[in-house]
Amino acid sequence: MKNNDKKKLTTGNFIDGFALPDYPTRIYGMKQGYELLIDKGEKIHLEANKVFVEPGDQIQYCYMVLNGRVISMEYTIDGSERIYNMFEKGSIFLESNLLMCAPSAISFKTMTETDLVRIEREKLIKSMTNNVNIMLFIMESTTYKYYSAMDQLRENFDHDAAWKVYNMFLILASNFGETDGNWTKIHLKLNQQMLGNLLGMNRVTVSKIIKEMKENGIIQQVNEYYCVRNK
Repeated sequence: MKNNDKKKLTTGNFIDGFALPDYPTRIYGMKQGYELLIDKGEKIHLEANKVFVEPGDQIQYCYMVLNGRVISMEYTIDGSERIYNMFEKGSIFLESNLLMCAPSAISFKTMTETDLVRIEREKLIKSMTNNVNIMLFIMESTTYKYYSAMDQLRENFDHDAAWKVYNMFLILASNFGETDGNWTKIHLKLNQQMLGNLLGMNRVTVSKIIKEMKENGIIQQVNEYYCVRNK
């Protein structure tokens, strides 16, 4: 498919035809299952904006979020951040790297003060061997990451910038949103640079698309929070 053949999304049809998948994408947070791993590792506390895994690091632990928020990211040539995923309470990451003794390909960084459980390889393998529910939890987490990665690839090939921005607002609303009538308020402080980092787009492009969406009543801002129209 040529680049100029990507599916166009105009402000007249932003809401029609959108349906998020029924699995986590970009943002992970388990409601159950994670409690089985709390006592399998060491609890640690990290301050906000702490890079604790870098590309090429040999992985000694996988991590589970107890409280706070972690992002997987890398720095672009111009020094900005490219954010791939956000990890919320109950999510686990670097489990496949740990099991396969593979180095990290990207960085992991806290966005807020964060409490983690870090688990060694031997303890993770033993836990998976002895408890089928832990095995299924790890497999589920790994599968969701694969699906999410495929979603991001499809976005780049099949959709234009406006679609990507709106889709990201829907993802954020589904994870951090509170619905009130025709609007869903996203309880996460966002700026246009962060949205650009999440989408791999420059801030100017994101700003232009958001301006058009506001003018057409698709989104609005209430104080520091974005709201997305749901009807």
